[in-house]
Order: sequence, then C-alpha cells, then structure tokens
Amino acid sequence: MVWLGGPRRRSTRGLGGGLYLNDPPPGYRAPHRRIPLKERQRIARQEWILEHVLAVVLTLVAAALLVVIVLMIATH
Repeated sequence: MVWLGGPRRRSTRGLGGGLYLNDPPPGYRAPHRRIPLKERQRIARQEWILEHVLAVVLTLVAAALLVVIVLMIATH
C-alpha cells in the first residue's frame, strides 16, 4: 500500500491520516443495483443455454479435429 499524504501527524489512519492508493475518492458511493428476481432468472437461463450450446459445439469441433488427425495419420 502506498501512502500519498505528506508527513504524518497522527498515527491513526481514520482521523485525518491522508490518502492511500487503495482508498476510494472522497464522496464516492458504491453503486447499489437491485436486480429483480425475474431478471436474474432470465440471465441465469440465458447463461445456462449458452453454456450447453457451447459445450455441444466444442465437443463436435474436438471430434472433427480428431477425425482429421486420424485421417492424416492413416493416409500418410
């Protein structure tokens, strides 16, 4: 952690201790997004479908590549 303030006058960080590199800027408030249940379920369903389609496609590509390699070895 890097301390960006000048010389320290107090030993406690919370009471006027200066800025640190990992500290958020003054006045920063983290976003509080509340996603509705239906939206979360829709996103989860989309991701589940995408994962399964991707698994099938990758399996078919791997099988096709294996067939090509076997044919190259057999014809050589």
